[in-house]
Amino acid sequence: MLVTAVCCGLVLVLPAHAAGELLGDSDDGNRTIPVHLIPLYDGDGIKIKAGDESDSGGQPFSLRQTCSRCHNCEKISGGWHFNSADPNVPAGRPGEPWVLVNSETRTQIPISGRGWPGTFKPAEVGITPWRFLKYFSTHTPGGDYGEIPDDKDMEAILKGQVAGSYEINCLTCHNADRGQDQSNAALQAVLQNYKWVATGSCGFAKVKGAVASLPEFFDPELDEIPITVSYDKSRFNQADEVFIDIVRRPPANRCYFCHSTQDMARAGQLEWTRDEDVHLAAGLACVDCHRHGLDHNITRGYEDEASDSTNGSAATLSCKGCHITGRLGAPVPKHPGIPLVHFEKLTCTACHSGNWPEEKTGLVKTARIHKLGLHDIHHVDLELPHIAAPVFVKNQDGKIAPHKMLWPAFWGRMKDKTVTPLMPEVVREAAGDVLELDVESTETVNGWRPLKPAQITEVLKLLKEQQAEQGEAVYVCGGKLYRITAKGKLESSEHEAARPYSWAIAHDVRPAAQSLGVRRCEDCHSTDGPFFFGEVAVDSPIVSEQDSVKKMVEFQDIDALYAWAFAFSFVFRPWLKVVALGSCALLAVVLLLYGLKALGCIVKVLAEED
Repeated sequence: MLVTAVCCGLVLVLPAHAAGELLGDSDDGNRTIPVHLIPLYDGDGIKIKAGDESDSGGQPFSLRQTCSRCHNCEKISGGWHFNSADPNVPAGRPGEPWVLVNSETRTQIPISGRGWPGTFKPAEVGITPWRFLKYFSTHTPGGDYGEIPDDKDMEAILKGQVAGSYEINCLTCHNADRGQDQSNAALQAVLQNYKWVATGSCGFAKVKGAVASLPEFFDPELDEIPITVSYDKSRFNQADEVFIDIVRRPPANRCYFCHSTQDMARAGQLEWTRDEDVHLAAGLACVDCHRHGLDHNITRGYEDEASDSTNGSAATLSCKGCHITGRLGAPVPKHPGIPLVHFEKLTCTACHSGNWPEEKTGLVKTARIHKLGLHDIHHVDLELPHIAAPVFVKNQDGKIAPHKMLWPAFWGRMKDKTVTPLMPEVVREAAGDVLELDVESTETVNGWRPLKPAQITEVLKLLKEQQAEQGEAVYVCGGKLYRITAKGKLESSEHEAARPYSWAIAHDVRPAAQSLGVRRCEDCHSTDGPFFFGEVAVDSPIVSEQDSVKKMVEFQDIDALYAWAFAFSFVFRPWLKVVALGSCALLAVVLLLYGLKALGCIVKVLAEED
């Protein structure tokens, strides 16, 4: 009877979830976070048991196998962080790319599976999913290219069955345990231990060995896999369950690992000397604005971002959405004295975000592109690529906003005016000796290994001899496209493929007292003001081109002479104000005198009538 009652009770409770809905797909209205004291499962669905190192206990746990028992992992895998390879997903506004860098061939190629204008999709360049992971997996949360089978890359075929899939690592964001080590997750990715990433970074397991060190023709069916896992047995209870401190709202520290920016002008300064984003300083978390539902389609903070049934209106989580309504205690701005045209031509971030603009743009490093946050044996200190910021560029919506900017550099093929980059190894094989000419050491100039026009000519001639049917050999760098003319001369010209790639800056946000224009209009409107006339260095490995600069106004679709003339008018505006006020005062005196004279005439007429 008792068993029957319990079963009936279960039958009554279970329908509370919609058909096909799992336990973790929704909540019952209670805002507490369920305790995640859960069993762990390996890739085959076998339960991990503490102390059984000879069998499943020595296996890494699979978060897809573990989490999918309560959460719809298929739906989650379509989220923004995991769907860049899906051609059916709208690209959205251009964002930070991956950058394929090779100093030997003087190459830096912006890469994105989303096909943002100015970037190249991995397949276009010849980057297979396996190679994508080799280049960029240190700062990904898994999924996406990590779960796409690769049957074109021989190394993937030989080692992929050992390395496994790089599943979505839910702990990257949702594990609040301070022992969660993303640097170690990156190390496992570098070692090509993809199915061991979550285990190696969780804080209660150790992973030894590396897929990357296995011989080329390693056979996992004949040879023992030399990668071991040892778990902290004290973290398992008697039922072989482990407590993981899962939170709905990831702390900013989790976001920072992939989304940090280092100002190179302040490199080496102590952390406590820097100010944090005003929102975080006020006690907000990244996810207070960048929210998502079960689908993990995180809002990006744009006013025109599409709304959906899960996330509600994304526009309400933009700058205007919070600060016009006072949401989350946001101060409602007054903007006294600022002409309305500013709000038509500028984004909020133009005045409030990023570094204060100076006469020359500075350089920054980002966590994803420069692999910041890697510690111990896999620490790196990359000089390239050079990223300039802030550069005030006109957005796709016609508003000027601060951007980070990258100048592409690569060898490629041009066919029907379309340029496709060549992989560095292709260039190295064809012309590696030429690229090494006149290079006595690895000494760099502004981070680049020097490149001379004569070398470009020779490399292009060598590339022309190979696979000429694929298009004309060209080199892109410093905003120019270099090619060999019919007379055998090197010429350069502007080309769409050589244009710099830029993406908008949102953070760090400065308080109102530190915004542009708070001191005076001349913060922007002066004949040498950096907002319009700041110098943006043109990044190039060609020594003779490394002093080239462009004015900020060239990226704003504004005539430079008009901008200068308008700014010049501000020189006389104080005088104009004095003249205008004086004229008004004089006019008032004249009117007063004539008014008194008219009043005298009226009084005289009235006296004569009496």
